Amino acid sequence: MIDLSRIPKTSSLIDEALREQLNGIFSKMPEPVVLKAVVDMEQEKDSEMASFLHVISELGEQLRVELYTPAEAAAQVPELDTAYLPVTGLYKDGEYRRITFHGVPGGKEINSFVLAVLNLSGGGQEVPEKLKKRIGKLKKKANIKICVSLSCHHCPAVVAACQQIAILNPGIEAEMIDAALYPELVEKFNISRVPMMITNDRDTYMGSKTIEEIVNLLKF
Repeated sequence: MIDLSRIPKTSSLIDEALREQLNGIFSKMPEPVVLKAVVDMEQEKDSEMASFLHVISELGEQLRVELYTPAEAAAQVPELDTAYLPVTGLYKDGEYRRITFHGVPGGKEINSFVLAVLNLSGGGQEVPEKLKKRIGKLKKKANIKICVSLSCHHCPAVVAACQQIAILNPGIEAEMIDAALYPELVEKFNISRVPMMITNDRDTYMGSKTIEEIVNLLKF
């Protein structure tokens, strides 16, 4: 595990005003959440993510951060997809909760990052009971990659919706991917605009989607 004391405790993504705002949010988390990340500290974005997480880790007593090198990943966090680094997974009660971020959740995506932590902790968005039951009844396993741009206004809502579904159904995994960092993925799936959802590395769905629309897509 990477020693957090070696990581700068500052981030260009979090100014003093945002730090105070996030501290007010994360200090009210009802249950603990652990953020486990795989970072290659020789890469700029990975180092940026490490510093971002170090700052985040000090904004709430219920938050903890663990950083691993790519060499440690297979043994320590085999459930995380290290094909696209940096990668950060969310854990609760010692279990991976099928929510990951590939890249640095800056720009608009800091909203989905904050919501993911709060929703997993139990202090976030409420899902109507009827919709919650529909999500729980989804039987097909699905990995959903949500390809985003950090400047996209519509992307965070799609990311948050997919993550809510993943929290409520153990057969669903939701991965936010900053498409700008992974040109090979853009080429493979011909990503021309975002948000784009990729399910099971096969089917693609372009554009903004509500949580209800995503649930309908996952039924087939």
